[in-house]
Amino acid sequence: MTLDAHNIAIIAKALSARLALVDPANGAYYAARGEDFQKRWQQATLKWEAEAAPLRGLAVVVIHRDQAYLCHWLGIRELASIEPKPGVPPSAGYLAELVTKLTATPPKMILRNAYNDPRAAEWLAERIHVPVVLLPYTVGGTPEAKDLFGLFDDTLKRLLAANQ
Repeated sequence: MTLDAHNIAIIAKALSARLALVDPANGAYYAARGEDFQKRWQQATLKWEAEAAPLRGLAVVVIHRDQAYLCHWLGIRELASIEPKPGVPPSAGYLAELVTKLTATPPKMILRNAYNDPRAAEWLAERIHVPVVLLPYTVGGTPEAKDLFGLFDDTLKRLLAANQ
C-alpha cells in the first residue's frame, strides 16, 4: 500500500477508467463515482497536509522501509531502519550499532506497522528512550482505519499525538 495521498488519487483515477473499460454498460457510474472520490480525496488531502505541517523534518526510525511513501509525502526523515535489509531481522550486533548511532542522533519516535513484530522496535525504544508508534499501514490495520479516509486520518492522528 502506498501511503502518499497523491498516489492514491492517481491510482483511483486509473481504477475508475479501467472499470469503465471492462464494464462499459456501467461506465458512467464508474466515472461519476470516480469524480466524487477525487473531490472528497482532494479536500481530505489538503486537510491532512495542513494538519501534518508539524511533522515536516521529524526524525524517525522505521522497522522496514515500507513507510518511504508516507515519509516522503509528509516530509518526515528516516534516520534508520531496524531491518538491515528488507525482510532480514536485525542481529544483536546491528541493533547495538543502531543504539550507538541513535543515541548520538536520536529520533523522535520509532514507526511500527500493525503487522510488524514489535520486539526489536520495543527493545530499541527502551534503550534510546523514544516511543514506538503503531501505524495501521492498511485498511483494517487498526479499528479506526475502516476505509482509506480512516487509514489516513488514523495514521496522522497517531503521528501527531506522538509528536507532542
